[in-house]
Amino acid sequence: MTAPAHPHRRCAPALALLTLLALTACGPRAESGPAASAVPSASTEPSTGTEPSAGTAAQDMAGHDMAGHDMADMDHGTMNHGGASQNAAPAVPANAAPLPLTVTDGRVVAVPPGVPDTSVFATLTNTGPDDIQLSGVSSPAATGGLLMITRTDPAGLTGMSAVDTLTVPAGGTLTLSDTGDHLMLSGLKAPLQEGERLSLTLTDTQGRALTLDLPVLKP
Repeated sequence: MTAPAHPHRRCAPALALLTLLALTACGPRAESGPAASAVPSASTEPSTGTEPSAGTAAQDMAGHDMAGHDMADMDHGTMNHGGASQNAAPAVPANAAPLPLTVTDGRVVAVPPGVPDTSVFATLTNTGPDDIQLSGVSSPAATGGLLMITRTDPAGLTGMSAVDTLTVPAGGTLTLSDTGDHLMLSGLKAPLQEGERLSLTLTDTQGRALTLDLPVLKP
């Protein structure tokens, strides 16, 4: 009686082949798993969902800021225009009536080089029936002019200050002197020397004007 062949000897090559095929099949699946999971399918959704809304909000805010800026500029311009028109000096018409004033003892104080201001003294007589409110003084020789008053306080201290107007009473006089009310020319364009003559113009609140030609004298 012939002995049967050993079963394990017949199955060994088949088992080895099956094991090799199984390892080969498992290898690609193990490698492709991480690669597939490395790219999340939802990673681009937040950026595509939020960017349009953020851009829309930025545009809305920009439009709001621009509108506010335009309104502020318009209001600011209106206010500036109103302030400028209120502060602007009235123009003197070419055919304006002259100031009804006579001037005696008029003079401009000579000042040395380097001194930018000087004083104007005179006696102004109002020959008209109404008070005259002087509102300005100017000269081609200076960049500005001031109407000044001199006052002494209760403590005995004397000081000068600029005012908007000086009054020459109807039928009366206003004396401009070194101890009282006077006129000042500021920003002299050249030193004033004794013996020269200086042209200056007085104006009042009604737009009338009077041009004077005064000598430059030492104080």
